[in-house]
Amino acid sequence: MPLPLINPFSGHARRYFKREFGKEAFAEAKEKLLGRVKLGLSLEVDAQSFYILLMAASLRGHASKEARAAKEIVRKQVSSRILTLLRQQGWGTSSFNPEDLIYLLEGFELLTIAQAGVELDAGDARLLAKHESEPLLYAVPWHELLPALRGRKLSLPRLYITGGYALLTLKQAVECYAESIVEKCDNFIRSIEGEVQDERLEEIADALARVAISSMPVFTRRTGKALKEELFPPCIRTTLSGVGSGSRNYAITVLLTSFLSYARIAPFNAGENARIADFINDISVVTEEVLPVIYAAAERCSPPLFEDQPLEKLNINYHLGFGLTEEPRLEDSGKSPWYFVPNCEKIRREAPALCSPDKYCKEVKNPLVYYTRRRYAREEK
Repeated sequence: MPLPLINPFSGHARRYFKREFGKEAFAEAKEKLLGRVKLGLSLEVDAQSFYILLMAASLRGHASKEARAAKEIVRKQVSSRILTLLRQQGWGTSSFNPEDLIYLLEGFELLTIAQAGVELDAGDARLLAKHESEPLLYAVPWHELLPALRGRKLSLPRLYITGGYALLTLKQAVECYAESIVEKCDNFIRSIEGEVQDERLEEIADALARVAISSMPVFTRRTGKALKEELFPPCIRTTLSGVGSGSRNYAITVLLTSFLSYARIAPFNAGENARIADFINDISVVTEEVLPVIYAAAERCSPPLFEDQPLEKLNINYHLGFGLTEEPRLEDSGKSPWYFVPNCEKIRREAPALCSPDKYCKEVKNPLVYYTRRRYAREEK
């Protein structure tokens, strides 16, 4: 029996891509929208249903929430299919052969540690056996990590790298592979954007929008409102008034940038790997509401921050998650981490001059919590 489809961009799957699909493929696309994973489908219908999701997403643009939802569906489908097949082959039992995963990951340069010829001393072997509660079984060249690193699914400092290889657990290897497929999805959506026309795809695009909203954790759906400066914590009010050269970089680029962006855009727990584009559809929220306040505070510093350090503007955009760019765009959201607001303890340690606690400070451990509690307590009254 041939293997079920895992990679919709494999050579044998790509031959089924076309601009119009039948009812069966659309029905299966809707099944994927519901999160259902099926391994017994015909290759043609299975492949076409993946393309339907991506083509529908292209109607709304590669940076849209629909595109993000489609890519997340593909990621989960790929990962679930691989892990289901591995369980069928004994994963989790003593009979499992780690080489079975290599057979499934088409076009991915995955080897077992032994196949890669990586030699480990006794200390290394003990470390590997305990890595994140899973053994490190596989070795991949560094370039195979790039999609997962760009997608922030892996953190380079936390990886074990030796002899030109990154050593991975089974789940990390699956995640790397799935992320490489997601990157192909992004390229595919970009390549057909503006070219696809099919009324039935509009229905799928609307469903993707609903998936994007429903998949957000409940606590992130309450997005921000216009900022209320009178409710800011003392450290933020001090920063806004202008600080000296000893504290200004930390105060402006690290503290104020993170505080204002989260307070305005995602005042409640945004979750791990949050991006600004997950919460807003209009970049003017950043360029017209957040950045001008940051720039004004930077100008009040002594000396003005950008006067002798103009590159700090790039650094501010980097901390907002747009990478090192002069002009933030929503499609660039996620090119760097969106830095979260530092805790009070860290602020006291890094910039003690900013910390002048008031009666509300003793109840919180983070400036954002200070603001959200006061802001929404007032509104509830």
